[in-house]
Amino acid sequence: MHCWSYFLLCFVRIALTLLPQTGYIHPDEYFQSTEILAGRVFKLETYTPWEFNTTLPIRSMFLPLLTIGGPYSLMQLAKDWWSLDVLQPYLLVTIPRIVMTALSFLSDMFIYKICVNNNTRPWSTLKIWASSHVTLVFLSRTFSNSLELVLFSALLYFVSASMKLTDRYIRREIELEDQYKKAANAVERVNIVKMQRKIPLHKYNHSFWIGALFALGVFNRPTFMLYALVPMFFWMQRGMFLRKVGLNDFHDRMSSLLPTFIVMAIVIVASDTLFYRGWTLMTVGEVVMTPLNFIAYNMDQSNLARHGLHPWYLHSAVNIPMLFNVLGLGGLYLVSRALVVVVISPWTSKPNLFDFNGLLIFSFAVPLATLSLTPHQEPRFLLPLLVPLVLLLGPFLLRRQGLSAKALRSFWYAGNVVCVLFFGFFHQGGIYETQHWLHRHIHHERARGTHTHLLYFHTYMPPMSLLALPHRASIVNHINGTRYQRGRTVFFEDLGSSSQMDELRQRCVRLVADAQSKYQNTKLMTEIFVVFPATLSFQMDRLLMPLPTLRWKHAHKSYPHLSMEDPPDFGDLCAKNSTSALTDIQCNSFLPWLTKKCNLMALVVYQLQFPHR
Repeated sequence: MHCWSYFLLCFVRIALTLLPQTGYIHPDEYFQSTEILAGRVFKLETYTPWEFNTTLPIRSMFLPLLTIGGPYSLMQLAKDWWSLDVLQPYLLVTIPRIVMTALSFLSDMFIYKICVNNNTRPWSTLKIWASSHVTLVFLSRTFSNSLELVLFSALLYFVSASMKLTDRYIRREIELEDQYKKAANAVERVNIVKMQRKIPLHKYNHSFWIGALFALGVFNRPTFMLYALVPMFFWMQRGMFLRKVGLNDFHDRMSSLLPTFIVMAIVIVASDTLFYRGWTLMTVGEVVMTPLNFIAYNMDQSNLARHGLHPWYLHSAVNIPMLFNVLGLGGLYLVSRALVVVVISPWTSKPNLFDFNGLLIFSFAVPLATLSLTPHQEPRFLLPLLVPLVLLLGPFLLRRQGLSAKALRSFWYAGNVVCVLFFGFFHQGGIYETQHWLHRHIHHERARGTHTHLLYFHTYMPPMSLLALPHRASIVNHINGTRYQRGRTVFFEDLGSSSQMDELRQRCVRLVADAQSKYQNTKLMTEIFVVFPATLSFQMDRLLMPLPTLRWKHAHKSYPHLSMEDPPDFGDLCAKNSTSALTDIQCNSFLPWLTKKCNLMALVVYQLQFPHR
């Protein structure tokens, strides 16, 4: 039954990717991959964040080039060869997400193999894995953290497989040594020696893959070192507690990782240098080392303060329960229990912490502890922790019986459904639909020769690649053979969430003055759109009252859109009605109240109407 439930959840994962999900989790899902590569491959007008400056870039583009740049290049070939209109918002968003979803199924495969190798229940584990909103939503997004999770699951598989093989072969060696000592004659000893020679070499099991994964992970996100610390230590020390492996073996295993790590690092450094500097600077030796730049940037407290400083307990108290639900709470309980047992139990009866369960517990605890020491903490930094949590607690969650177990399972499924709806569709969900509408308006409905100004107020920064605007530096070949540089006709400004209404009014007044001046000199028309959450509609309607020549025209409205910076007020269903005689509580009718709140969960586009003369 768990098997069929898992396959159904796989279908749900694919369907959610193809819909597509309109939710906008964090700007990094666009501005650390798709925006950069859409600008490069399709020659589109995009915004390049500071992380990708050519002087000291802190983001490696090796994996994004493979996972997103490849499909984008194929789309460009289809556009060039068959004149297909591939620059549609749906394709620009969905194609990279399809690739990320396909990569997420690699984690499914590694989790299945880990379960089979360690005699745990694979289908119940995979069912819990596939029902997590992290799997259904986050792993389909183009986060570097999603790639980090896939690499971490692969690393755990290769390490756990090596531990299993080493444990089996070493126990076999010990058994044969005991038989050799008890052998009655030379013939038995010769046979035992022959069996000893048949034991495969297991000292460097999977060193090639582990070294390559470590290089890929570190260049993808240097925080991967924190995730890889425990698995790699377990891989290097395996067999030591059976007294068949010494410190020399530990050092030899560490050294065996260097060849593939160095080769892979050279390839990635060359790729990044070529991407950021080009052939000219690459040949003179100015290489780009993004992990070093990343670490240097994050070591400066003032840099982290720009992104927000958080208390050390935020990950454990808020982000772990939000991301992993009851699994996260169970993981925290297991870590605390393991610490108590290790501290209070006698030395002779301390538990074995270097088995498979120990690997999973430490792979959860150590990254969580080290990441909690950094002052800037975001939930997505913890995405890879889902893998050890699912392997530790997934079968337990489905195997347990009783009322409390049913309550835990109900909480797990209900919580993940809510998070899928919130992160997958509601959170900043109107931005994708609004960009889709603006794309259609600019390319198909706008009058020829019109300039367009877009102001985004109290929203996440929108991905401009979805508008498919050709880069202003691109050269156009006219049908008569002449070549000219394309002029810019669409301008956008992200006013952010901290801007005030007065700032928006002043900006609108300046744009109107510029538009009127431009019309007087060139006869070019200008249209101005303001994009904002519907919860600000009342303030927006009052914004232009002091300016009688300006007025708003409702242009578009996208549902659903929930901005946590400007959420609807859900606390006004019931209110106190105070009179001189008594104070009572009056409640509004629920359905009209709910309809009003739903109407506020939208992203609105207003067009500014003004005289050009």
